[in-house]
Amino acid sequence: MKSSAASADVADLPVLKVLARARAEGRMPHAVLLTGADGAVLARAAEQLAAMHLGEADPLAHPDCRVLRPAGLSRIINVEAAHEVVAMLGLSSISERRAVIIHEPDRLNAHASNCLLKTLEEPPPGTLIVLQTANYYAVLPTILSRCMRFHVSGDAPALADASWQDWLREMERLLTRMVKGPASPQARVSEVFIPLYALCARFEVLLELFVEEALEAAPPPPVSDDDQEGVEKAYEATIARGIRARMLVSVEEKLRLVGRAHPGCAGQVAEAVGHLEAARRRMELNYQVLAAFEQFLLRTLRTFALRPRDA
Repeated sequence: MKSSAASADVADLPVLKVLARARAEGRMPHAVLLTGADGAVLARAAEQLAAMHLGEADPLAHPDCRVLRPAGLSRIINVEAAHEVVAMLGLSSISERRAVIIHEPDRLNAHASNCLLKTLEEPPPGTLIVLQTANYYAVLPTILSRCMRFHVSGDAPALADASWQDWLREMERLLTRMVKGPASPQARVSEVFIPLYALCARFEVLLELFVEEALEAAPPPPVSDDDQEGVEKAYEATIARGIRARMLVSVEEKLRLVGRAHPGCAGQVAEAVGHLEAARRRMELNYQVLAAFEQFLLRTLRTFALRPRDA
């Protein structure tokens, strides 16, 4: 299957120009870790780098290119998949060069990581291993220490959908009500709680809608010898993870805007950002999105409700 990832839209990235020059000068590292905020760009850059190394426009179709990516609902790269790649590198190759692309190395389990350590440190001659992740701080130190890291600059594009912009406006109104407090105890339900739960429900619906649209626009995951259904589920979860991250970044921006508009609530806003980060971590652990987001909003509401009124 043709890869749409190794395409010209990332060829002008500074990191690829640097690595192309290093390759021409014989200084190409054998293990490269690409990090950044936009997972889609990172994936394309990883495939472009493999294409450069192999001298092939479509690296995924090359017999000497292997791809490791999360699989299953748990989105884990297991030791069996890692063993297959290590075993492949031990066999004779068609060309003088081989490439391995590891998507989301933060999803390697401990056994898979241990399996890859020696290969990352001393791969067979002519082998390039490219790892890419938007979650750099979750990669195990033993993996990090064996790679040369390159940051791909640029933030993930903001969601411009009109329904999401409307959701953000409602979120800002709710946060403002939390700061000021309801007009009366009786108004607490209508002014705060009902909008809070409505926002939670719409957040989940919009996330599902954006993921569905992204999957329709994105190329399907390459056919592999692994459990294809598991690969497709993991691919969908990866798309959802990226979109969810962009949504949560927008929520954090709204929190900080409210903090700037109401300097007396700076402490509460900082605490609310901490609640949001905790919700983000729960979602990364496959905690239910709706439950995690609801907990964030309820804890934020409690933070503002306990604020001294003269603050």
